[in-house]
Amino acid sequence: MTVIVAVTPEPSKQADLSGLEEFALGQGGYFDRRDAIAYSISDSLLRYHTRTGRFERVLPGVYRLRIAPISRYDEYILAWVWTNYRGAVSHESALALYDLADILPTRVHVTVPRPFHRTSAPFQVHLAPLPEHEVRTYNGVRVTTPARSIVDAAATGMDPTQIHKAVREARQRGLVELDMLRAAAVRRPNQHRRDVRRLIEEAWSRAAAEAG
Repeated sequence: MTVIVAVTPEPSKQADLSGLEEFALGQGGYFDRRDAIAYSISDSLLRYHTRTGRFERVLPGVYRLRIAPISRYDEYILAWVWTNYRGAVSHESALALYDLADILPTRVHVTVPRPFHRTSAPFQVHLAPLPEHEVRTYNGVRVTTPARSIVDAAATGMDPTQIHKAVREARQRGLVELDMLRAAAVRRPNQHRRDVRRLIEEAWSRAAAEAG
């Protein structure tokens, strides 16, 4: 005789809208679909609140609370969330965030480890490893460290005068040591490694000379 055992389904969790909103407000109002699911917000409920104006769909899979105030770091937070929180603001965008260079890129640069296949956003994506010791949180944004950012920007052809400025500013503010820059330059696989290392050494020597 076959015995049929009735399994009572677990009651579905209550949608935690206030929890999602509190979470999102901690990062400029942004959240992604997986964040919504974590707070038991179904896709249908997400669509409903987007349609009625509580949320706005900023990019595929990325949403924002309409009540959230605009932050000066808004575009950087958006880029980070868009990477599914796997990436970090990098290159000249990181230098701009740290206020180490007089440059504001037209597109936010983000570095994301492979595999990563998202392309539907106006960001400059660099696919590369992101070890934790080369990433930090700065003003609520996940960003590459100053040393890594300087080296990455130099390796992708940033104006040498801006690299010199970034090294000088970072040195004065105690954000980098020469050994950090050297280590970052050695680890970065790029075809211009020798030029980057020479540029970094020159920038550091000049900064040290200027400091007396």
